[in-house]
Amino acid sequence: MSPSTLDDKTQMIVEASPGAKQPLFELIAVIAASAFAFTFGLGRLGFLGPDEPRYAEVAREMFASGDYISTRLCGCLWFEKPVLQYWMSAVGYHLFGVNEFAARLPSALSALLTVTLVGLVLRRLGYFRMSVAAPLVLATSGMFISYAHVTAQDMILTAAMTASLLSAYLWTRSSGRTRAAYWILAFVFMGFAVLAKGLVGIVLVASIFGAHLIMTGQLSRVRWRDCLIGTVVFLAVAGAWYVPVTMRHGWPFIQEFFIRHHFERYTTNEFGHPQPFYFFLLVAIAGAVPWSFFLIPAVVRLVKLKPRNAGRDSLIVLAWIWTLLPLLFFSFSGSKLPGYILPISPAMAIIIGAEVERVWSGDRARVLMLAQWMTALCVLSIGIGLIIFARREAVSLGGPAGALLFLPLMTAALSAVALGAGKRRWFIAGAAAVVLSAILCTVANLLPVLRDEVSLKPLSLEAAAALRPGEKIGFYLKKDFAAVFYSEGRVLCSTRRGETFYALHQDMLADALARESSLILITDSHWLAGLEGDSRFEIQRIARQGEAMALRVALKQ
Repeated sequence: MSPSTLDDKTQMIVEASPGAKQPLFELIAVIAASAFAFTFGLGRLGFLGPDEPRYAEVAREMFASGDYISTRLCGCLWFEKPVLQYWMSAVGYHLFGVNEFAARLPSALSALLTVTLVGLVLRRLGYFRMSVAAPLVLATSGMFISYAHVTAQDMILTAAMTASLLSAYLWTRSSGRTRAAYWILAFVFMGFAVLAKGLVGIVLVASIFGAHLIMTGQLSRVRWRDCLIGTVVFLAVAGAWYVPVTMRHGWPFIQEFFIRHHFERYTTNEFGHPQPFYFFLLVAIAGAVPWSFFLIPAVVRLVKLKPRNAGRDSLIVLAWIWTLLPLLFFSFSGSKLPGYILPISPAMAIIIGAEVERVWSGDRARVLMLAQWMTALCVLSIGIGLIIFARREAVSLGGPAGALLFLPLMTAALSAVALGAGKRRWFIAGAAAVVLSAILCTVANLLPVLRDEVSLKPLSLEAAAALRPGEKIGFYLKKDFAAVFYSEGRVLCSTRRGETFYALHQDMLADALARESSLILITDSHWLAGLEGDSRFEIQRIARQGEAMALRVALKQ
């Protein structure tokens, strides 16, 4: 056993002081609460926005065809994202049928796995209070909960990166066969990260842990043989899909997947998501609500960290690198979407969890007290805001169901009272309970009201039912592709790169109709006058949902 390993174990014993060890059932309770937060109401809302239905449809076509190598959308090759989410959703379809719950389940399970990993690894390291605090923060952070409920690759990437980085960290704290096992696991999960969302998986994991090794003076511990073994393991995992798909499709796959959706997406704004440089910093802070204010004492404490400390400081330094490096990396990107920085959520939870642990330990530092009272105001605002929003949406506040809307506010008030009484452990638990109760009343009271406002599922089903044999659906100036899934892929592909047909002007529509006898068009009502006023088109109204419309359009004979 190396001297550094002895130092690590000594530090762990010191930090796991008498009275600090928490029963395992507290962590189990947090994991159970996480399972509720991530799965309750998972399938009660139709697919949202342009991406969810397309990812769900690619998985459906994969499941229906039995071809688990080529990724297709509406029958056309579609190489925007890697395959892992599609594989996992296809398994969900096999177990639960082709529906929203099955398509979203991989994200929910990945979120639950991430919370569990953070808790178990911190407990393994001897940080018993943090092993409860950090998972609790993560499981009740707004952005993390949101992405646990959508069909996308971001949460799967987050779980894979978390497993890889925590395995690599445990490698620095272990010896013998255990150390070798953690090293291999780090590269296995890095392979899964690349299967989840492409090259960003290896770029972020390698740069984060490489920077950590440099800052903590441990880079010399990595031997060339370790690198060789890790590379072989990584290639074996990632190659499970990248090798056969490249062999089957060759240069078109490389050009579309790597050049266009990696390098051009990062360096240009071709995909139409421009944001200011500071965008991701704001997203990260807002995404940690209601715990964001604990970042204030964490930043104050940052200057006191000793990176070469073999114990707790080393872990916190890793968490800061894990947070800041992706923030900086994606801030230079030409295309910015909030989900890009979801993988920093576990790191932020560790940073914030360390401050929450100080609260539990009775630390009365002024900046920590400020963070607590600001958090209390935040959860009170959540409770009040939920009631105001419910009233604006004409949700009844009477009866047992309506009474649920007051539960977050009552819980927030009790949490604030606990803080005032010095019961800080109850204050933290109450703040987390506000988030959980908000999920409960949102699913029970607000989803039935909002269902038809935020998802085009009803319109899409009507449009699909109206399709004639051989007829397909197209889109005109409306980037909401719910009909892609609900019509089972009976959507027209554009002639460019196999994307769904999306007309930006009436001439594009006329060109498409020259090849098709008719289309059912998904559009907005304010474009209706222009379409009906165009002498080239024959228009039949099929369905309407709010401002969205489904129209049958054909060229006049």
